[in-house]
Amino acid sequence: MLNNVNKTGFVCVLLVIMLASCAGNESASIVYSGSNESKPDATDSDTQGGASLEGPLSNISDPFVRQRILADMLYEARLAYEDNRLMSPAGSNAYDGFKAILDFEPDNEVALQGIRDIVMRYTELADAATRLGQYDSAQSYLNRAAGIGVNTGVIADARQRLEQARETRMEIFDLDPDALTSRSLEMMVELGDIGQHIRNIEAVFLINARTDEEGRWIYKIMREAVGGSRLRGNIGIASEPSIQVVIP
Repeated sequence: MLNNVNKTGFVCVLLVIMLASCAGNESASIVYSGSNESKPDATDSDTQGGASLEGPLSNISDPFVRQRILADMLYEARLAYEDNRLMSPAGSNAYDGFKAILDFEPDNEVALQGIRDIVMRYTELADAATRLGQYDSAQSYLNRAAGIGVNTGVIADARQRLEQARETRMEIFDLDPDALTSRSLEMMVELGDIGQHIRNIEAVFLINARTDEEGRWIYKIMREAVGGSRLRGNIGIASEPSIQVVIP
């Protein structure tokens, strides 16, 4: 994670990359097409465009100083990405940071990769929301990714997974986090009932637990409630514990 990396060392690495690009790198393999107008509507406070670097950089004749400024901007944009400030808050997010650099230097490969990484992060968030049955949230993430204008194939695959999930009949049982932590008797009874329900309808399921150990405990209680009968399911990691049951 970038938060654990020494800033001076990181900036030096970026300087080497960009100074090499000044010597004559070929154009990047993708065409950056992000713009204020193409950014998707979102539920959070997405930004309306970052400050351009063209003004201050165009007044600096020393190429080393210009590249040092770009390196600092790349560092800040990457920090925002690692902090999941992808397109918000205004004035302090990864998208606007990378876009500002690309507005001045369209072939900057580090910034181009940063834009691609933002799209990938949104598709990952969409897949996680889909697994939890939060389909509206998943759709919102994919809309934001699509508005950036790159990695369209990856977005299309994520949309297909979302549509397949929407068409699947599913029950979602939300589990109380505090009751899970204390492993209360009430939680054990609830899990036992869910296990019996799954066995009776011969369904498959997904346990969304906060840790692998917690997921294994949930499965153990469910299986004990059906006398050790085999239950067909899997365990995933999520911040909100639940059990998803796919109706056959």
